[in-house]
Amino acid sequence: MLIFEISLIRFFAIQQFHHFGFIVISLAVLGISASGLVLSITRLQIRVAIVALCFAGSILLSYLVMNSIPFDSYSIAWDPRQYGTLSLYFLAAGLPFFFAGWVIGASLASAGIGSYLPYAANLIGSAMGCLVAFICIATLGIEGAIVVAVCLGLVATVILGFNPIFRAFVILLVIGFLGMLLIKPNFLEQTFSQYKPFAIAVLNKEARHSYAGNGFTARIDVVESSSIHTYPGLGLFTSGDVPGQAAVFIDGEGPLPITNLSLQEARRLPLITRMPSSLAYRLRPDASALLIQADTGLNAIIALGSGASVVTIPVDEPALADLLRNNYAEYSHDLFIQGDVIVENRSSRSVLNDSNHVFDVIEYTLTDSYYPVTSGAFSLTENFILTVDSFKEAYQRLSENGLIIITRWLGTPPSESARAWATLIKALEESGVDQPAEHLIAFRGMRTGTMIFTRNPLDANDLRLTREFLSQAGFDPVYLPDLMPDEINQHNRLPAPVYMSLFSNLLMDSEASIQTYPFNIRPPTDVRPYFNHYFRWRQMPEILNSLGETWQPFGGSGYLILILLFGLMLVLAAILILIPSLLVRFDKDRSSPNFATLMYFGCLGAGYLFVELFLIQRLSLYLDHPATAFAVTLFTLLLASGVGSLISPRIPTRFGIVGILVLLVFSSFMIPIIIEVTLFSPLIIRIILTVLTLFPLGVLMGVPFAAGMGRLEMLVPGLIPWAWAVNGAISGLSGVLVAMIALDLGFQAVFVVGALAYFGAFLTFKRIGVSKSTEKIAST
Repeated sequence: MLIFEISLIRFFAIQQFHHFGFIVISLAVLGISASGLVLSITRLQIRVAIVALCFAGSILLSYLVMNSIPFDSYSIAWDPRQYGTLSLYFLAAGLPFFFAGWVIGASLASAGIGSYLPYAANLIGSAMGCLVAFICIATLGIEGAIVVAVCLGLVATVILGFNPIFRAFVILLVIGFLGMLLIKPNFLEQTFSQYKPFAIAVLNKEARHSYAGNGFTARIDVVESSSIHTYPGLGLFTSGDVPGQAAVFIDGEGPLPITNLSLQEARRLPLITRMPSSLAYRLRPDASALLIQADTGLNAIIALGSGASVVTIPVDEPALADLLRNNYAEYSHDLFIQGDVIVENRSSRSVLNDSNHVFDVIEYTLTDSYYPVTSGAFSLTENFILTVDSFKEAYQRLSENGLIIITRWLGTPPSESARAWATLIKALEESGVDQPAEHLIAFRGMRTGTMIFTRNPLDANDLRLTREFLSQAGFDPVYLPDLMPDEINQHNRLPAPVYMSLFSNLLMDSEASIQTYPFNIRPPTDVRPYFNHYFRWRQMPEILNSLGETWQPFGGSGYLILILLFGLMLVLAAILILIPSLLVRFDKDRSSPNFATLMYFGCLGAGYLFVELFLIQRLSLYLDHPATAFAVTLFTLLLASGVGSLISPRIPTRFGIVGILVLLVFSSFMIPIIIEVTLFSPLIIRIILTVLTLFPLGVLMGVPFAAGMGRLEMLVPGLIPWAWAVNGAISGLSGVLVAMIALDLGFQAVFVVGALAYFGAFLTFKRIGVSKSTEKIAST
């Protein structure tokens, strides 16, 4: 089940525009909850082996349905068919979890007072699934991981089988599916959204899909074509030869260019000195440079071709570094093994956090695709590079005469560039820079805006060199300390000087400018790292009026997707909770659902999900990637919770819940300290520290549910399936709610709500399953 769940997260990251981890988790627990509903209101006598066989088959069916029927979020505002497709996606994705939950729920209901044993086995097996998923996706790809998940479901079916013929039949199925790992049939190959840049690039008649590689955190594809020319921000006054490039796509996003150009040729090529970042090396010749998210090396070529003495390139995606060292080493003229190129095998934030390094230039490169702000497709994407905390770390790593340079895409009205400017100003203020206006430069081209901060105030020579560069390359100044009105809007002309006005206003009164701006451009931080989230509630009337009139959905933000999903999850949760209490004829004295039971298992479902997702989001920076954070956090919590379930009879339940609250508070203080102190350590060390930090918390988180089930077994065993359904329904609703709270209020608010949920469980434990006739039994 966990292999399928993690594969589904990677599937969405490749097929759509976000990993949608919270939706996958919600679908998983809702599917499990639905099985509790069925067990509550029916008396179906279906052999559990048949249900396990359905689980295995539904994994393959789910994958094939979602892979063959494209869901187009860009047309959902005007194409009603997409609602049907989205519903089909949810049904298909939830079906395997429904059958898995049926097997688990039936095991819990039939285990008597030992129900904690199958619960523990399920949690420990789920933890192992995280590890197996990591290995399968990295070596076999998502398609292979799906096949492995099917095979494990079939193995469970053999174990539960009821006669030799049935078992032999299933064994033959296992052998057949294992053969698929060798044959790799075409019908299993994953498809991309038609709007993904990779899907568009391969439509070119000259395009050649020259490389495809799988990793746990990314799928890498390379397309070669003579039409590929990716030089973001190239100056208007550029002429001469344009070197050939190959386009790299990560999960279908890009392109990131691998440039067929040697460093010797780059130093003679006029194009190199017309790129926005080349100004940094004109201001600081012979600089040692750190290139944040340099990825495929174009910015390293620009830096060295413009006069840098040495460049340091952190490895944020190891598969990209391997690509340039191996398959495309000759094409890139061995860029990553040049003497003046230092490749750090750790993330950009890890290098920024290392106090042993200082640099003359720290460049935040522009490697992201252009994301239209109106689409909101990337609102949910965490970005720990463009935060106040990241810029403050960069300031600490500058040499005495160093500078920071940032390039972002332009939009109308200004969005990315305006938020980056506001974030830089906030970071400088918090770093103690008294007069930021004397240290800043901003200019724009046709599609990009570039910002520079110099550690020392800009002098006359800096300003002279800047003006010469802007004039020669065809850029327009947006902000200079001594900018004159007649200097603006000369080359890339706009109807009004919107950038100059906004950037000046942000410098003079940042808070007031942010408050009154149409978009949300408040500086993101590490606890709210959503750089592409521009939604404001006051936009709602305009957004609703534009629905169906533009080709991009939701007119302002992917936040509206969350509202839609929350409404859907709320309806499903209500159905799953209420139907058993309305349709089942419980024994009036012994088996009536009561409010305390609902609250206890609902609070546990919400608390576990809120804490789990809080930790995943908080550790995404520490473990370099959301997928890694998801796998490590889930593995640790599930394994530890399995241990907690095994020992739950020996731990007083309310004592265990108090322990959870204490460890939550402790973790909220310790995790930021651990991140700050050890972020520059090797990844394996950070993984070990994460496991050691979270394991005690996970052990205690495994106690309350098992203890609650045991209490119901003594008092009202007929309520066990309903409690299973309540727990899953509230968990499913919580998955979407976590995303909404994180976007609006940050990770800490998610933590607080999770702690309050566990406190609610503490208050209601003594009353679960208690009616008038069971009070005496309960007190005993």
